[in-house]
Order: sequence, then structure tokens, then C-alpha cells
Amino acid sequence: MRIENCTYRLRPEPCASWLEAIAKPFAEGLGEHAYPLRLSLVEASASSVTIEATVVRFSQDEPHAAALAEVELLNPRRRTHPSQPFCVAQIVPTGVRCEFGGYAGDASPVTNLLASVADFLVTHPNAVNASELNEMADNVLYVEGKALDDFLLGHVGLAPVSCNRIGTFVDPTGIDHLDYVINTLNAARTVKGVSCELYTVLEKQLGVQIEWSGTGCAVGTVLAPEAILNAVAKLLQQKVEAVGGVSVIHGVTKEMFTRHMSGEIPNPSGGVEAIITHLITKLFRIPCAHAPLPYYQSMKGSQTGNPRAAAEFISTPHYYCVLKGLSRAPHLLSIQSPEQTPSQVITINNIGAVVTPASCLGGIPALAAEYHGIPLIAVRENRTVLDVTNDRMGMKNVIEVNSYLEAVGVILALRKGISLASLRRPICGARRVN
Repeated sequence: MRIENCTYRLRPEPCASWLEAIAKPFAEGLGEHAYPLRLSLVEASASSVTIEATVVRFSQDEPHAAALAEVELLNPRRRTHPSQPFCVAQIVPTGVRCEFGGYAGDASPVTNLLASVADFLVTHPNAVNASELNEMADNVLYVEGKALDDFLLGHVGLAPVSCNRIGTFVDPTGIDHLDYVINTLNAARTVKGVSCELYTVLEKQLGVQIEWSGTGCAVGTVLAPEAILNAVAKLLQQKVEAVGGVSVIHGVTKEMFTRHMSGEIPNPSGGVEAIITHLITKLFRIPCAHAPLPYYQSMKGSQTGNPRAAAEFISTPHYYCVLKGLSRAPHLLSIQSPEQTPSQVITINNIGAVVTPASCLGGIPALAAEYHGIPLIAVRENRTVLDVTNDRMGMKNVIEVNSYLEAVGVILALRKGISLASLRRPICGARRVN
């Protein structure tokens, strides 16, 4: 098994949605025995698209070959009808220098504000993880990014729970920091009452290495992915229901860290952390999240002039936020159809809106929202290094807003069934159709 970052330049087919337009040409470019862990359109026009993807290459005789052969992106399951409860999906893409969410937990206030006007808000750990802090509201569903993609593609249902038994894996590269991890586990058990007593040290070093994509996004690779899979299998034998991990991330320089602190580049480690959890989600369908061991401890100093980054400076293992999130993360259920699920399971039918930065409309969540005809609220203030706006995509379901404050008003109107056109002036009168 090998993980690599690839760029694909494709000619889209004439279809009703971008998801359908790129499916066949992307599958042809992907080839056999390859699975896309992450994917995003980074340039788009009517005649060509550029896709950046992180791909797992595998042989046909590997233990997980059958699971990796099923590519959810190529077989989305259509939303059938709107259902209650009313849910919103919030996307804060990793590794693209989001103005809100580009630092540890600085998207938490807007996350909780959006959650206040929904029955449930579905979002991923990147939106709320903040070292020793995780202040997400009680109705926020903490769902790993790949699971969130597959949920929006209609392949996964979410079953809310009150608690999970959590297992932890530790990259032996960071064995000198094991005491910090154990103290975090014990503190979470003692103070918060989290069931997280089990951990395992991987059989070999992961070799987690950052990389940069052609568009300046933080991505990366893992040299020994099998070590993660073996550890997760071992923890599942002990009846854990969710898995967290900590590993050392290589390749971050002092210059990179300084530029990230000043807002010039994305968090160098954000993209490769997603690769680790995406792989776990795909193959085991369990809640999971990851935190970096202190790869930059010697270069970061003791304080920062950037308040959005302050949470990174109050912890060594950065792991308590993961334990708090996973403690009640919903279980992931593979489903055949959104309407063939128990009533208490949340599916794509429950999603009334998707919220994302306005420059990130090429990710799977945005593509899935267009495919299903779900309102896609694009927030201009959450700027990123990307420039995939609706001027380029031409999606008919996009509602552009300036801020998350405005997004909350749109969501509330959608939930209450109030026409957005009635809230603006001038307002058009009745129109006869012949």
C-alpha cells in the first residue's frame, strides 16, 4: 500500500452537476487499484478541470483491497426528500489557510453560532479541535472529514450516541512524549469521565511527511500506513468504538511555522493529519481524529502575537480536544439508501444547508450539495488560498453571503420556510407563465 499526491487534468462531460461531469473522466485517470482519500477541484471551466487528490495505490491481494475498490464519489446515492430533524453541514477545509478555522479551534464560535439555528450541526474535527480545548455545542456532531464526505454522498448515516469507548495509537517516533499522552488519557478519565483507558504504540514509525500541492495547500503522505491499520484492528479487538491517534509530523521548518503564525501559509500539518484519519474512516467506518505530537516544540517559543493560534501554545500532546470530541462522536453506519434507515439515524435527507468558504466550491461537500440540490451557503469572509468560487463553478444552488452572521440568517429562513427573495428589496411581483 502506497499513498501519493496526484494532479489530474480532465475534460468534464456535459452533465447536470459537476459531480456527474467529472465522475467518468476521473475514474479513467485514477486507474485500477487506486482509491482517492481526498479530492478537490482547484481549477474549473466548461472545457477542463484540474483536480488535486491524495490517492492510495494498492495491490489486488492486499487485505483491504475489496473495500478500497469501492469509490463512493463514483456512485453517489441521491437525497430522496427533506426530513426532520433539520441539520446543517459546516465545512472548514483543512490545509487551505482558512481565515476562520486555519488555526487551532478558531472556527469554534462560528460553529456554535450556526449550531444555534439547527437541530444538529454536522462538522469535522478541524472546526473545533484546539489542543486542550474543545468548546463545541451539545448539538454539534463531530464527524471525521472523510466520513463527512461519504455522509454527504449518501453512503453513511450518523447515529448520535451519549458516549464512546476510545482507543489511542501512538507513533513510536514520539515515544519521548508518551508520558504526556498517558497523562492526557488519565486526566480525561478523571475530570471529564471519558472512557479512554486503552492505548497502543505502533509497531513501526509512521513516517508522516508534509508536502505542498501546486496550489499551495498543505498535503502530505504516510510511509507506513499498514502500521496504523494494524493498530486500529488491535484496538477494535478490545471493543473500542472510536479511535484517536498522535504522531510526529516531519518536514515542518521554523520558517514554515513562522509564516503560518503570521497568516502567510496554511498550517503545514493540517493536510497530512487528514490523510491518516481518512484512511481509518474508509477501512473501519469508526469515529476517529488525530493530533500532532510536538514536532515544532523547539521552534515555536512560548508565546505568539496571533490570538487565533494561542490554543496551540498551551499543550504538549494537543490531544484532549480529540478525546472530548470522540467521546460522543456519532457512530457511522454504512447505508444503501437514505430512506432505508431507522428514524433516529441522520442521513443526507436531513441536511437543509451546507456552509463552506466561498473560495472552496470544488471539494466533495460542495459538489455533493449541488448534486442533491441542497442550498450551498458560500461565506466570502472565510478567505483561503484557493479561488474556486461560483464565478468559476456556476452552481445554481449557491447562496453567497459576506459573513457567518449573514449565513445564520439564511439558515433560519430556510428552516422556517421563508422565501429568501421576500427578505430582499426590490421584490418581484407575480409573473404569468403561458
